[in-house]
Formats: sequence, C-alpha cells, structure tokens
Amino acid sequence: MSPEEEIKIALSRARQGSGALFIAIQDVLGFLSIWAADVEEEFVKKWLSKMENLLISFATLETGDKDVPEFSFGDIGRYYYYVSMLNPQLYLVGLFSKRVGAAKVLYAMGGIAEEMKGFTDVLMELKESSRGKYLERKEEEARNRKVRRKKRYLSPHQIEAIKDTFVNEIGPAGEYIFNATLIERRFNKNLLTKEDAYELVNHLVQEIDSLERAERFVKTALSIVDEEAL
Repeated sequence: MSPEEEIKIALSRARQGSGALFIAIQDVLGFLSIWAADVEEEFVKKWLSKMENLLISFATLETGDKDVPEFSFGDIGRYYYYVSMLNPQLYLVGLFSKRVGAAKVLYAMGGIAEEMKGFTDVLMELKESSRGKYLERKEEEARNRKVRRKKRYLSPHQIEAIKDTFVNEIGPAGEYIFNATLIERRFNKNLLTKEDAYELVNHLVQEIDSLERAERFVKTALSIVDEEAL
C-alpha cells in the first residue's frame, strides 16, 4: 500500500466516524489535495474553492503568537466548517451538515487533526512530488504548444510583468533579487522560454516569506507565463 493510499484510508475512516460530508488535506499553495468524501467530487472542489480565502487567511496566521487559535470553526450557509493547521504549510478541513451538531464536529475533528499530524512527513514528500509533477506538466504543455518546432520566448512585456508582480509581493528588494536570480540561474532575459520561466517562478517564490503572498505570486506569475508568447 502506498503512503497516499494509507492517508486516504485514514481520512475515509475519519470521515465516516465524524459524519463529515468531506475531509480534505491541502497545502497552502495548492499543489497537494487529498480528500475522502460522501459527496460528488465537484461538490468538494466547489466548497474548497469557496473557502479558499478563509483557509489561506487562517493558514497564514503568525504561528509564534500564543493567541493564535489551534483551529477555526464556524458555520457557512447550511454547513459547519472546521479547519486546523497540521504544520505551517498543510491544513486539514472538514465540511459538515448542521445535523451532525457542533459538539460532535469539535470533538471528532480535534482527534482527527492529531492523527493526521502523524502523516506530516509523508504529506510533505507528497506535496513536493506533486509540485514537481505540476511543473513538469506545465513544461510539457508549453512544449506541445510550440508552433512549427520553433522555440517560443516570453515577450519583454511578460518578463517585466513577472518582475513587477514579484516586487509587489516582496518590496523594493525584489528587483535586485529578480535580476540576481536571472544571472545566478544563467537565464537569458531576451531569450526566456516558458520552461525557463516556470523554473524562474519556482526559484522566486522561495524568496517570499508570507505564504499568502507566495500563493498570490505563483498564481499571477504563471498566468503571465501562459499568455501567448512571441
């Protein structure tokens, strides 16, 4: 049995015991998402998307602050939600019908969070593997979109837009870090392929301390890279 299958079985068992509509584990940048559900996949995706801002806000709280809660619990429409951090990069979220009752949700999810913390090392490995596969897939998509076997390069506008996005998230030092990264990784600013750009974004995001800002930078930068290049 693979580690991912073991986690899915543990989540399924936890979901059945708690009465959750679904229980999911995700990383704050969206590379890893594992869940067990008693509803359709589209329902899970819809609600995870709806709760994204709430989950990211909770996940990026200063963990060194003694007043930061261990979990967030509340109602959202006809449902209860529960979210808890497994570590600064991974969170556990459950969605429940209000028929389950608040007391049961709080009792069950507290125990489930503790159980899932035992999988954090495996989950981090899965997250890194998923991130690598994602970048490989984006590179493959870029290769498949090449026309007449000619290399396609980002336009100066795209490169400036990526730099400006990075500076907006990290501050004035961002321009220096951006240029230094181009030199260090030996990227040609005038001949930057999409494959190079994905790698550049991957290096730049590691310079952003705030998880919320990092997530925002990745989404914006990749959308710029995926624009039609010259």
